[in-house]
Amino acid sequence: MFERLTGTATFNLLGKGLEVSSLRHKVIANNISNVNTPKFKRQIVTFEDQMAKVFDGKIDIVGKREDDRHIPIGEISYMNVDPLIQTDRIHVMRNDKNNVDIDVEMSDLAKNTMKYQIMANRLASMFSHLNDVITRGGRA
Repeated sequence: MFERLTGTATFNLLGKGLEVSSLRHKVIANNISNVNTPKFKRQIVTFEDQMAKVFDGKIDIVGKREDDRHIPIGEISYMNVDPLIQTDRIHVMRNDKNNVDIDVEMSDLAKNTMKYQIMANRLASMFSHLNDVITRGGRA
């Protein structure tokens, strides 16, 4: 019963979103802490573009399955999409070859914090509704 309530797409996507936001926060914090490190290259977390491809059905290669026993090619579930950490080696901001812009990082940090709070609040709300159902036991 509990798995039926927590195994929904919304619940799974919120959990995945919290994991991605947590990773993104660590990467941004690492960028900020290395703002004055010579030759340091900033890193970014990419996730949303990959997830959009899955939801739009725009996977690069899709194999045709004529039998359920065939191995699926290109059929990716949203739960199999993982965030990627990429290093920005193209842009150079300063003479010491460091490409971290503190203003950009602080802006990204604030945006990521807001996204995390929104997802955490929504997930808490889902648990609150579940708690109401359990404690009231169907009474109005």
